[in-house]
Order: sequence, then structure tokens, then C-alpha cells
Amino acid sequence: MVLLPTRDYFGNHAVELAGIIVRPDLQKHHLGRQLVGDFIAEERPSRLVAYTRNPALLRAVGYACRRADVLDYQDPEALAEAIPHASLEDDGYIYHVGRYAPNGLYGSFDPAERDYQGVPLNERCLLLTEAANALAISVETGVN
Repeated sequence: MVLLPTRDYFGNHAVELAGIIVRPDLQKHHLGRQLVGDFIAEERPSRLVAYTRNPALLRAVGYACRRADVLDYQDPEALAEAIPHASLEDDGYIYHVGRYAPNGLYGSFDPAERDYQGVPLNERCLLLTEAANALAISVETGVN
């Protein structure tokens, strides 16, 4: 997992998460949750930004930021304006439309088909039915 500064966005107090854990023996052990939590504790960013189709990343960020649902936005219009390349779409969620190649990032395996909050992510977030699109999230970490 790579953590990238977002430069001028959010007053230089946000970090973009990028990457996946690809070794199967390391998956499903909450390593992503641990990495995000450790990063927040050490670097103390006020906000995390991520582009993803993967409900595991949503859960890791939610756990680390103590948010039950990272897709429950307080002010989606303002967030969409502040996240680079993001737009608020008709279904009420924020996306980076066309982030990936037309066939997507994952080939025939698409994590957006897995559940988030009890529903397949691509059924809740309708633009994820297109493999090229990603959710854009921004979550306060709770660090002052």
C-alpha cells in the first residue's frame, strides 16, 4: 500500500491511499486495516482520500477512522469538489469516472461484486457496473 500526499487539496492535510495486497497468504488477515491504522497513528493526517472498487479498502478505512459507513457523506457536493478528478453522480455517490482502462483494473475478477454493508458494492454504487469507474472517498481521521 502506498500513501501519497494530496498536495494542495484539503489544505495539505490529506493523504491518498493507493495499492492492494496481492499475496493471497496475506489477504483476509486485516493487514490493510493495520497499515491504515498505523499510518494514522504515526503521521496524524486529518483526512484520508482513496479511489477504489474494493469494499475491503472501504472497511479498512472505516475501521481505522471509526466510521461505520465511509459512503455516508455529510456534504457530498463539497467533498466532490475537493477530491481531485471526482464528481457527485445521480446515485448520490462520488466517483472518479474513467479512472481505469475500459476493461478495469482487475480483469475478470472485480471486487466491486463483493458485499459492503450487506449489499454488493456495485449494486449500491451504480456507476461501478462500469469497470473503468472508481469510488472516490474522503474520510476524516478524527486526528486533531
